[in-house]
Parts: sequence; structure tokens; C-alpha cells
Amino acid sequence: MKFEFFNSIRWDAIPFYIYTLYGIFALCWLIQLYYYLVHFGRVLRFRSKSGKRNDGQLPVSIVICAKNEQHNLKKNLPLFLKQDYSTFEVVVVNDGSTDESEMVLYDLKQHHSNLQITTIEQDRKFGHDKKLAITVGIKAARYDFIVFTEPDCAPRSDKWLAAIWQAFGPSGEVVVSYCSADFRGGIAEKIIRSDSVFSALFSLRAAIKGKPYRSSIKNMGISQALFFRNKGFASYNAYPQSEETIFLCRNANRQNTQVTLAHDAILSSSQKLTFGQWFQQKCIYASLLNMGKRGRKHVHTEMTSRVLLFLCVAAFIGIAVLRQSYLPLAAAAPLLLIRFTAKVVVFSKATKKLQEHGIAVWLLIYDIFSPLLAFVASMAQPNLHKIKKIK
Repeated sequence: MKFEFFNSIRWDAIPFYIYTLYGIFALCWLIQLYYYLVHFGRVLRFRSKSGKRNDGQLPVSIVICAKNEQHNLKKNLPLFLKQDYSTFEVVVVNDGSTDESEMVLYDLKQHHSNLQITTIEQDRKFGHDKKLAITVGIKAARYDFIVFTEPDCAPRSDKWLAAIWQAFGPSGEVVVSYCSADFRGGIAEKIIRSDSVFSALFSLRAAIKGKPYRSSIKNMGISQALFFRNKGFASYNAYPQSEETIFLCRNANRQNTQVTLAHDAILSSSQKLTFGQWFQQKCIYASLLNMGKRGRKHVHTEMTSRVLLFLCVAAFIGIAVLRQSYLPLAAAAPLLLIRFTAKVVVFSKATKKLQEHGIAVWLLIYDIFSPLLAFVASMAQPNLHKIKKIK
């Protein structure tokens, strides 16, 4: 009785194009399952190793570049200055601020001897980008190991710096971590955070493998020696923004790169981006990704297989409506259910691990329309074709 339905089907009467369509669907489904269970699963199963260093807590410099950030400096800077760590300093580069940042910084200086302030005066004739502020901060740092963050970020505990330090390892020169967003309302904010988690699953997987291609200066560490050994930003001053991403592409490798996703190592950011500001950043990242070798293959393969999968499902629905043939759609349904279940499990674990709460459902929605956003971003990329490729 169980096989009567299948025995009644005239398999030879099914058009060849339906077999072809289902074959494409099945292949894309397998690729998708690989990315969710294996590729992303590597990030979800990753355990940050504690106690890797056996030489004690060496001195560390925290570098923060600030431009008109008086409120964030007043709120968050004390949390960095009070870290439970033996020897460290916080170097704040006041990058031509015109608000009350200088007053806030010097007021904090009276109570914290480990705060160092460096000021870049505003030049109305000659402008500069953030690469200068970062370079000034690195040069002002007294210690070789440097951890970057930004004024809108805050540690969840006084163990943040110790957690980052543990990740450096005996030969570590680059540490990649994550910075989550404070929970706020609004559809645009949920889209931005969903994109952040989805992108992090790719970039963190690459970093774990020793081939990082994207990070955020909000929460990453490098050694001063690595920066100067590679002549800082001198070789790619033509690139717009994303200094940390390009630096990782060129100088981080399997031997010198570590990743930490320990609970204390993840920062929280209160930055409020508009949808337009975020999309502009996404366009720049898309352009840099296409110019480099790292990460591009996996991002494009996953995205292509997802688009083809959706197109096949749309075709199955069209066949069911126009030809009254429901077999292709019925055959695809169990595989779609398996993929949906995998997505729910992976996204739920990802939001928990990366401490991005309240967006698991939005990640499922973002999974559907993100290819359209990616396509528009690729079309709106800055014109960087004359700039040397990222190796």
C-alpha cells in the first residue's frame, strides 16, 4: 500500500526538463546544507582556548580613534580604563574633534594614569582619513601588543582585555573577535544586525582556517611589530575605508592569526547606523571582497546556490499551477523542510554564540531577500578597478 502512489506514477512520461530542474535543485540543496552544517558549523563548534600563553600578562595598549564622540567617551571609556589586567594603557586619538571630546578626555585623565591622549588638529586645507588616526595611535602606543576598539563599544565585563590577550598565543600577531550590537527596535536595525551575523559566519570561518579577509576595528588586535614590518598602510592608501579588512587580507595568515569568541571577549556596540550608511559600507565591503582572493569563492558559491534553489522552487510552484503537476513540488518539500530546520538550528546557535539576541527570526527572513541586497550592492560598488588587487 505504501508504494502504490509511486507505482502509479508514469516516470517515462515526466518531461526531461523536470528531471533537470530537480537535479539542479538537489545539487543546490546539498551545497546549502554543506554551508549550514559544515562551513557555519565550524564557527558554532569553535571553542576559544584559554590559558594559551605561558609567559604571563604582557603589557597591552588599547587604541581608540575618536572624532566628535564626547558622549560615547564619557560613557564607555571608563569601562576600558578599569579592566582587570596587570599592565595596560588606553591610547585615545582625538581626531580633530569639534565637540567637547577634549574636555571629557582630560577630565578622565585626572583620575586614570593609564590614559594617554594624542590629538590630531583639524586641517581645513588638507583632509585625512581614518588610516592616519590609526597610524598615529599605533605610533603613540608604548607596548607591542595593541587592541583596537571604538568609542561606541563597551566591554561586558572587566575581563575583556584578559580574554583578548589569551587569544594571542605564543606566536600570535593578529586576533580576530566579534562586536555585537545593543538591542534596539526598528526594522532597519534588525536587517543590519542580521547581515552582521550572516557575514560573520563566513568571515570567522575563514579566520579560524587561518585566512581572514574581514574584521572590524571595533574588536581586533595586532602586534605593533607586524604593522611596521609591513610598512603600515603605505601600500594601500588609495583604498577607501575598511583599513582593518585590507590589512588582514595582506598580513594575516595561518601562523600568526587567532580567533576568540569567548563570552568576555565579545564587545557590545551602541552605534546607530541609518540604512543608507550601512548600505554604503556594504557596497565598499562587496567591492573589496571582489578584489581579493580570500572569502570570495565561498560567499559567491553559497549565494548562487541559494538563488538557484529559490528559482527552482518558484519553477516547481509554476509547474503545479500551470500544468497541475504537483510531483516536483511534493518531492522538493521534504528537502526544503530539512533545510529550514538546519537554518533554524544554525541561526539560533549563531545568535547565542555571537550574543546578537532577538534576531533569529529576522535571520530566516533575511536569508530570503539578502541575495537582492547583495546584487544591488555589487552594482553600486565604488569604482576601484584601477587599484591593485588584494592578495
